[in-house]
Amino acid sequence: MYYDSLTMAAVRDQIAAQLVGGRVQRVVQPADLCVALEVYAGQRYQLLVNVEAQAAGVLLSSVKPRRGVEVPSQMLLLLRKYVRGARLESVAQPDLERVLQLAFVGEEGRVTLVCEVMGRYSNAILLDGQGTIMDALKRIPPSLNRYRTILPSQTYVPPPPQRKADPRQLAAAPLLEALAASSEPLLWRRIVQTVGGVSPIVAREITYRAAGRADAPFEADPGEVAEIAHVARELFSLPESHAWEPCVASDDPAGGAPAAYAAYPLRHYPHREPAPSISEAIEAVLAARQALDPYAQARQRLREVIAQQIDRERGRLASLREALVPEEEIAALQARANAILAMAWSVAPGQAEVTVDPMLLGGEAGGAPVTIALDPSMSAAQNAQEIFARCRKRQAAGAQVPALIAETEMDIAYLDQLLTDVDLATDRPGLDEVERALHAAGYLSTRPKAAKAPAAGQPLSVRGPGGVPVLVGRNSRENDTVTFRQSAPGDTWLHAHGVAGAHVIIRSGGAPVGQEALLFAAGLAAYYSAARDEESVQVDYTERRHVRRIKGGRPGMVTYTHEETVVVAPRPADAEEGG
Repeated sequence: MYYDSLTMAAVRDQIAAQLVGGRVQRVVQPADLCVALEVYAGQRYQLLVNVEAQAAGVLLSSVKPRRGVEVPSQMLLLLRKYVRGARLESVAQPDLERVLQLAFVGEEGRVTLVCEVMGRYSNAILLDGQGTIMDALKRIPPSLNRYRTILPSQTYVPPPPQRKADPRQLAAAPLLEALAASSEPLLWRRIVQTVGGVSPIVAREITYRAAGRADAPFEADPGEVAEIAHVARELFSLPESHAWEPCVASDDPAGGAPAAYAAYPLRHYPHREPAPSISEAIEAVLAARQALDPYAQARQRLREVIAQQIDRERGRLASLREALVPEEEIAALQARANAILAMAWSVAPGQAEVTVDPMLLGGEAGGAPVTIALDPSMSAAQNAQEIFARCRKRQAAGAQVPALIAETEMDIAYLDQLLTDVDLATDRPGLDEVERALHAAGYLSTRPKAAKAPAAGQPLSVRGPGGVPVLVGRNSRENDTVTFRQSAPGDTWLHAHGVAGAHVIIRSGGAPVGQEALLFAAGLAAYYSAARDEESVQVDYTERRHVRRIKGGRPGMVTYTHEETVVVAPRPADAEEGG
């Protein structure tokens, strides 16, 4: 389910009560995107930090994690140097955020491990005492995020604050006005859009407690909205009162495998049981998920392969961007070479430098003379030609690098799509198809056992409001089929904004699409995307005629224009509204 701000607050309290003051005895990296710290505080505790999109979270593990990566990452080496042997000084959580700040003090000084649990954007970042990034499990260069560059030696910038109402200070009148501004038919979806720190599971719980059913529609009832504000204030007072009641819940009234966890009783589920701690509640749900997935091992293997390739491509992209030479730098070199030629008459054999007028370098008249170093083994003309050769080399590199950058960015986008394909695959053939795609793209050296080409993709076909046909591509090949083989130019095409995911088609035949059908299809595009665990997702839509394949791109990679955007909560095709 959702590792939200209330879950994080409960975990914070558990860590504060049991681990603060304890010493870190062991640091391991069970997987590429996961680290575990063994902390001794009267007894041994296993603190797990996982930033994998489908299992992101911080918790106290009941199982001692084992070393997983064969080659220690730079992040692991830094953690072992600065955190192993250090004491956990404090644990903090910024208001309403899914962020935990673990401060350690040891022989190497004070460092902070910042754990950001935000679905696919989750990360673990190690900071020095001045707030400078030492390293992170996921390095994010400026090409991926200009606002928040996560690279060594960069200043740490927190995630941008939410621009929503504070649930601890909700008042009925402004809440009613904000809820009424949404076009979502369901009350809980409007709450997610309007109130900060509220995940879908919290919103359903608030709706159930206030309106009597989790799938209640919005009716603009002042009394009901006043009760919503009261319930929200009550739930979000828990981080201050610390009156946590962890539980696991099931859709089966008789019990069965736990499907959800929370740090408070989930009354909108037909069956719930108390859990000894929030960490044990999280573990129970994660274990049940894995037990219900017969392909968990194969899925995890593919995730790790793709994650490694994405890290490599991101490193290559950062190197390419550094190799870009600014035009002004090349112009400065050319000016220097021309200045040497202009003063060649004054350069004696073996001379190690020459002084030139700043005007020869593009400076102002009357400025201080500029000294240029020379190679004394060469003549002035040879020194100038050597600089000209460097200019030509940099110009040639400058002409090649942009194309290589574009190619690398396209490779990262394709890998992101394959990672989403892995998460969306419902059977072994779907996972085998991803493995074949990885091999075909050169990311796997070993040919998959099933060498036979797969059958044509069969996209998901559902009926939206009013019976309108909706097609959903659940992997890169199905996306290509949906968009370029099974749709007409006048159909409506949708895709989650800025992330890998499904191509969704509303087969309207050029007829106007109603708002209800549009939001239905947008919810599918959000769910069948890398942002499926987010509370709300931006979804772009446009006419299919405005969608084009990217030249040289892989299957399903497109560009589009004339788009508009809606914000929706993700919903699967077979979802029943409510809990």
